[in-house]
Amino acid sequence: MPVPCMQCENAPCIKAAKDGAVYQRPDGIVIIDPKKAVGQKQIVDACPYHAIFWDEEKQLPQKCTFCVQRLEEGKTPRCVQACSNQAMIFGDLDDPKSEVSQLVKSGKAEIFHPEYNTRPNVYYIGLDRIVKSFIAASIVFGDTDECAENVKATLADKQTGKGKTALTDNYGVFEFAGLDAGKYSVKLECAGYAPKVIDVDLKADSYLGYVTLTKSGS
Repeated sequence: MPVPCMQCENAPCIKAAKDGAVYQRPDGIVIIDPKKAVGQKQIVDACPYHAIFWDEEKQLPQKCTFCVQRLEEGKTPRCVQACSNQAMIFGDLDDPKSEVSQLVKSGKAEIFHPEYNTRPNVYYIGLDRIVKSFIAASIVFGDTDECAENVKATLADKQTGKGKTALTDNYGVFEFAGLDAGKYSVKLECAGYAPKVIDVDLKADSYLGYVTLTKSGS
């Protein structure tokens, strides 16, 4: 997961810097002054995202600048240009017609660590797959040894009592994503087969492997 400078509106590094060594441009990009910031290692420590590093040789804090020199030439940041999978999208959040603004408005994009209250300008799609965990399994019918499609999987959160359901696909697979650590149970149900309950103490991603359902009365 790439974690560049978040170009925060409420940037802790600006507050930690002395003599205006870190400042925010009108376009929102946070800049470290390479002359004023010499020796100010507290700027590195101030970033809760650990996106600032210390150049020991220059005795200088450094970070991503969104390739501001390229932006001034009408180009995109180098990482955006170089990514062959187009996994990074760059644009003007103040322009309601821009792709990035539309993604944020759609609710698909979210910020990393909102509890930091830094008001970052970098957003992520599918962040829950990184910061949270999943429970998944492959279900098999024991009598035919075939993938068990349309098996009802019911997830129950033992802490909150909340639940959700899913059906296995044609490969017999189900997945519950975006889960916090904790204790869960998964109940598997399919007509003609004995139900099965699996308890999960979720601490990280949990693939339960192949789970076999047996015919009722077997």
